[in-house]
Amino acid sequence: MKALYNYLVLLLLIVINTSCLKAGLDDLETYNQNDITNIRFEYRWWDESGKRLRVIEMGTEKTIDNNAKEIVCSIKVPDATQTFTTEIRNQVSLSTLAINVDASSSARISPVGGAPAMGTFPSDFSAKEFVYKVTAGNGDDANWTIRITNFVK
Repeated sequence: MKALYNYLVLLLLIVINTSCLKAGLDDLETYNQNDITNIRFEYRWWDESGKRLRVIEMGTEKTIDNNAKEIVCSIKVPDATQTFTTEIRNQVSLSTLAINVDASSSARISPVGGAPAMGTFPSDFSAKEFVYKVTAGNGDDANWTIRITNFVK
């Protein structure tokens, strides 16, 4: 009897919690922006003494041209510190950096040609010019060029 009662309660909850609503829902906004709004480069290394991954952001001076869909930037490696030692600093190069990009809401970014994939480390930026396709939420896309003009150590 108790099992039958539990079964009926479960069946009642299933019926009550279903929805037959097919209309009257608000349409969500479809974003049409496909811009890159910020760019950062960082270096990552394993700190054996601390048993953890360390990250240091590079100094990045940038000019973002939304009309030309182009970012021109200069990267400066920070000075050595107690954790970012001279030995580790000497390992930093354009071929050992990671990139972080801020883009418009709901936009997706994908590499074009030989551009390094975002989210992979290390990525090789030694070619100094790359193209990324930025696709807006509504499907509009634009090719953005990222150009590194200077790398200062």
